[in-house]
Amino acid sequence: MIAPVHLLSIAVLTGVLSLCVLGSLARSGMAGIRETIRANLLTLLAFFLFGLQATEAPRWLSIVLPNVLIGLALCAYYTGIRRLLGQRVPRHLMGLACGAAWLVLAGYTYLDNQVAPRIVAMSTLQMGFMFAVAAAVRRGLPANRSRYSYYFVWSVAMISGLTCALRSVLFASGVARADFLLQPTNWNIVFMTLGVLAMPCLTLGTIMIIHDRMLADREHEASTDFLTGLMSRKAWWLQAERFCAQALRTRRPLSLMLLDIDHFKRINDTHGHAAGDAVLRHFGLLATATLRTGDHVGRVGGEEFSVLFADLRSDAVMDVAQRLLDSVQRTPCAHGGSVIAYTFSAGVAEWLPGENLQAFFERADRMLYAAKQGGRNRVLGPGMQPAERVPLPAAA
Repeated sequence: MIAPVHLLSIAVLTGVLSLCVLGSLARSGMAGIRETIRANLLTLLAFFLFGLQATEAPRWLSIVLPNVLIGLALCAYYTGIRRLLGQRVPRHLMGLACGAAWLVLAGYTYLDNQVAPRIVAMSTLQMGFMFAVAAAVRRGLPANRSRYSYYFVWSVAMISGLTCALRSVLFASGVARADFLLQPTNWNIVFMTLGVLAMPCLTLGTIMIIHDRMLADREHEASTDFLTGLMSRKAWWLQAERFCAQALRTRRPLSLMLLDIDHFKRINDTHGHAAGDAVLRHFGLLATATLRTGDHVGRVGGEEFSVLFADLRSDAVMDVAQRLLDSVQRTPCAHGGSVIAYTFSAGVAEWLPGENLQAFFERADRMLYAAKQGGRNRVLGPGMQPAERVPLPAAA
């Protein structure tokens, strides 16, 4: 049977390995990493000090201090996981829980030296923190990404919490006994084995969550236009291909609008490039506010945008486009103390069964070109001539 002191040695080694991996992530800027590193450092030091119980070390060094460090490690890890998940940290509640456990620890170390009450107090504290970690992770499950790493942490926290609960009950009832922490009894070895694995497993799960978050951030950066917050050209094109494939299967309508900010070079030359950027951001905000949630709008060129409308025919899209044009005209862009009025030209096309995306895009682009040749500040759709335009609504 493996001796408890050997378990502590294994725990120290796994803690060092965990710190090495966490250290590689320290500069990523992700919330919660520094707290997780701190939790591992505190746990590592606590296990080392627990090992001193096999020597003649004083009780404050081999009993009180390592248990205090375990409490601080629990606080650090819980703070880190909540910060990583974007949740508020209940610092006062953590302080009260640790303070109560430490009072019991001190009392049953110096006033009445008993091992079982100390084990019950610290196991209860660990149980509370583990269940709190599980609840935080359950609340922070992502909606549109893999939940594997989150469920891994949740499972480890739940198993650890239940183990601590069982340990508290068995030692409180006298079923499990130990004269000192490192006594090689069956129950002691079982609980120590599960206990020393908790932090490395939680750390592994946290690293997986951090990796998932970093991957999500990189994917968001790649799929989002940094200036307008709309979809990037690549992301929009991939989404459009999926919509075309879906329309081919379901035979449901699909429409496309390409639009271009009128005289954008003149805006840059007159007001400066910062003003041009402000106009693009302004249009992105208006487009997001005007279009439906399911309409996919992206910036596909310098001042060119594309919008994909699922389940809408071209005549309905013409109405939407005109509302957007009206919104742009009624709400000019404010920048640097001046107001910059601008308009756009747009071309609308409706998908034809069997048509590929490139041909679909080119038909809308031809309508956009016709709208610009016809005088700009207008929307042209299928069957319309450059001289035609959708009438603007009367001013309110």
